[in-house]
Amino acid sequence: MKLSRWALVAAPLAFGACGGFGSAMTAHTDVVAKAAGKELKVEDAAQLLAANPQIPADPQVVRALADLWVDYTLLATASAEDSSLSVLDMEKFVEDQREEATVMRYLEANVRVDTSWTDAELEQKWNTEGPGSEVKARHILISTGGAGQPGAAEPTPQERQQKRQRAEEVQRRAAAGEDFAALAREFTDEPGGKERGGDLDWFGRGRMVPQFEEAAFKLQAGQVSPVVETPFGYHVIKVEDRRQQAMGENRAAFRQELQGKARQQAVNTFVDSLKKVATVQVQPGAPAALKEMAAQENLSLRGRAASRSLATYKGGEITSGEVAELMQGASMQDRESMKEAPEEQIKPFLEDQALREFLLLEARNKNFRLSNAAVDSIRTDARSAIRQVLQMAGFEGRRFPRGKQGEGAIQEAVRTLMEQAVAGQRPIRPLGKLGYAMRNAYGADVNTASFQKVVDRMKAIRAANPAPQQPQGIPGMPPQGSMPQGADPRMPPPGTDPRTQGQPQPAQPAPTPTPAP
Repeated sequence: MKLSRWALVAAPLAFGACGGFGSAMTAHTDVVAKAAGKELKVEDAAQLLAANPQIPADPQVVRALADLWVDYTLLATASAEDSSLSVLDMEKFVEDQREEATVMRYLEANVRVDTSWTDAELEQKWNTEGPGSEVKARHILISTGGAGQPGAAEPTPQERQQKRQRAEEVQRRAAAGEDFAALAREFTDEPGGKERGGDLDWFGRGRMVPQFEEAAFKLQAGQVSPVVETPFGYHVIKVEDRRQQAMGENRAAFRQELQGKARQQAVNTFVDSLKKVATVQVQPGAPAALKEMAAQENLSLRGRAASRSLATYKGGEITSGEVAELMQGASMQDRESMKEAPEEQIKPFLEDQALREFLLLEARNKNFRLSNAAVDSIRTDARSAIRQVLQMAGFEGRRFPRGKQGEGAIQEAVRTLMEQAVAGQRPIRPLGKLGYAMRNAYGADVNTASFQKVVDRMKAIRAANPAPQQPQGIPGMPPQGSMPQGADPRMPPPGTDPRTQGQPQPAQPAPTPTPAP
């Protein structure tokens, strides 16, 4: 949804494809995937992937290719039968969007917020919250080691207390008017900080860790902060100057940005007020059940399995079947995220989904309905999005012959598309909900038992036909050699400043004080 706290459909977590042949596929290890009666063979998949030496020989890459092949084989099949994709149940397809729009209308009607700021009030907000605000500051760091100094041991509680006391003594001296640069040259633990007298030069929002930024931007020129704790130790900050570009022609855009933030905050407050009314309860074992579902390759919930209650709210419940359907068509990475997520992160997910359903029930009980024009607009947007996918794949307006000749033409068109994707020549992505809907209509499956055979065959092909490295790769998969040996994937790439969240920065003699997380 448009509201970030309800962004369930925008960033779904998947629970497998549809059923169809499932276990029957394991007997056909020379077949990687089936879709609408067509097959992707092990040799075909291996030849496709081996063609780009940048692509790792890894089962997860084979999975990504298989899912793309299924999605676009079904898309080509549906387009060949009817360019409007009449195989789709459009009312079912746009049901989520209709529900989201209904909840949005309900929230808009119930949330009131005053955003009629005067020009003087807007000017004040610009000077304190505006995107162009910068401060010129110095700081003194009393390091606690650990996160601040890789390889250093974490201090004991007694050592930490001693360090804080030292920081507080430095703060008292700085606040009393002692030369801050001289104090920094004596006390700071920041690498290079002694030579610079703790000088950080000018910096804007988003450059420092949150605790440091919040403290620095609260200060006026000449003020010294209290002791500020970050993951890297204890800081004392002195702001020497502040500057802010004039609002000028940014006035209208800034007012609109503030109004959006104010409305969002009001919505959050209203939704939080409903939590007690909704009486949301996550059932025992529900998070573990979701993790188990995420780990299943060919999940098809029916009967009692689909009716299991995962969470309840006043007037309804969330079942495993509903969640599996809601999470349809997400990426491999999303499935892995759900499978690996700790249960304490999954519980809030279920709570939020139950609260969303409660909001929808409230809206319907109070007769909040979308107009016919609004519903037509949702359908039109969905059809437009489908046309864009067809254009991207090169299927829009393409006529495929009927019968066996047409089947062969579809397979050739999809193979060409996969070749272009593997080579990085055509950006394509999984079709998500659209792909899931077509799998339900035609039947499709992916045979995980074949993945290692594809990997082994890829290696054999490359060994027999060594090729120079290429910069391309299949979308969504990291190319071989893309990360230096020993590099930490949580750190920004080489050539960027780790203290600035991975964003390249202009050359400056004064670095920021601590790495942003």
